[in-house]
Amino acid sequence: MGLIVQGRVVVVDHDNKEWLKTSSQGNPTKEVIEGLTVYSLFKRLRTSKKIRRKYRNKIPGDNCPIIYALKGKDNLTTDLTSIKKLRISYNSIISIFQASEPNGYDLVISMPSAHNISRIIGKRLAGTFSAHHSDNFLRKLTIDEAFNLLDRADISVDEHKALSFRLRKQRQESGFQGAFSLKGIPVPFRSEFPPLCLNNTKIENLEPLRILLVDDLLATGTTLKTAHNLVESIYPQAVIHGASLISSSIK
Repeated sequence: MGLIVQGRVVVVDHDNKEWLKTSSQGNPTKEVIEGLTVYSLFKRLRTSKKIRRKYRNKIPGDNCPIIYALKGKDNLTTDLTSIKKLRISYNSIISIFQASEPNGYDLVISMPSAHNISRIIGKRLAGTFSAHHSDNFLRKLTIDEAFNLLDRADISVDEHKALSFRLRKQRQESGFQGAFSLKGIPVPFRSEFPPLCLNNTKIENLEPLRILLVDDLLATGTTLKTAHNLVESIYPQAVIHGASLISSSIK
């Protein structure tokens, strides 16, 4: 029910008990983040002391190597056998998820990302629930917009300088209209920068009563909670849930 990291290759091994619950047993998980119900298809596990000693300086993939391998980040990769194992588990887990929500969903919204994992999962969940799928309802904040928010933030001069430096680094990599990354902002200041904004105001000929927001990885829940508030402003009468491929590690 776990992963093995062999060099730069992440391998699914159901008999191992590290990193992730990869079998259907114990999945999906359900948690509530500031009133938002979130289902996670695969439960992230706390790494053992042995693994933490082995990777004393840096845990591969920020303690979630499989998502980094699927995205090709940190030079991590995986193999076809592992992907097939996850797909088999995924099919069983989706059946459990579907049974947990017999009323289903009318609209599935994927979180915007440079990688297509949330879009793929969103489309599959939309198919499962016979729902409309949108991958452009929301968009990421631009770096230019982040600078504007920083100028209005109620923070000290030194804090402004420190955050401005971080934003300039992002601008050098992506330009003013590049997607802003919340990951580069210290946690105490993340509330100053909502990671998403509305891209569309409504979907034509659709008044959804139940909406599912889909992300690839659940960390603090900031992205899904921000998405919830934005979508709720457009569809205030709808029941809104979240879903992620991989859960938070705070369990």
